[in-house]
Amino acid sequence: MTYGESKKQILALIEEYSPDAKELTEDEDIATRLPHLFDLAYQELAQNKKIIATKIYQEKSDEQKNDKYSSYLLPSDLYQIKNVFVLDKNNKKRSADYYTLGSNKIYINDNTEGQTVLEYYKYPQTINEETQDSFYLELNQDAQSILPYKVADDILKTDPSSDYTSFATEYQRKLQLLDNRRNVPSVNLKEYEPDENEGEFDI
Repeated sequence: MTYGESKKQILALIEEYSPDAKELTEDEDIATRLPHLFDLAYQELAQNKKIIATKIYQEKSDEQKNDKYSSYLLPSDLYQIKNVFVLDKNNKKRSADYYTLGSNKIYINDNTEGQTVLEYYKYPQTINEETQDSFYLELNQDAQSILPYKVADDILKTDPSSDYTSFATEYQRKLQLLDNRRNVPSVNLKEYEPDENEGEFDI
């Protein structure tokens, strides 16, 4: 879903959607506040339904390999490290020899054979007045469907004549149902074939 499509949903929920208006609403106050309130909810949901990303650190050449650890920058949008591993030339996964120091450095052994892959959870891009309606949201689709209720709740909180609690309640209900699993366990069932001697007893 794009940012523009999500804005239409939000404005439709609060009955302020005007498709012919430049900002999709005739209410200037809502149009001004919308990007900032959208971003607050967007960042919050990204911590509930985390966005996964990867960064690859290439193997050093034979001439560069030494018995030491070289420092590299961690991604600027890093929220939490999920996993660090090495992929060899056959794409076989194995443990990485590394350590982190401070908030923005990772140290990788120069003798690592293969590329080191950092798998991490990221902060989404900030939403502001400059964000284009064509920008694709980085959240998963299930989290995208919850977002409009949170923004609608925040928009109406300052309006004493509105009943915003219904949006807050619906947001919390949907948030509780949000599936945060990355991997769903699976079971392989095999048809049972009885042994030909099963049921026979020696007397």
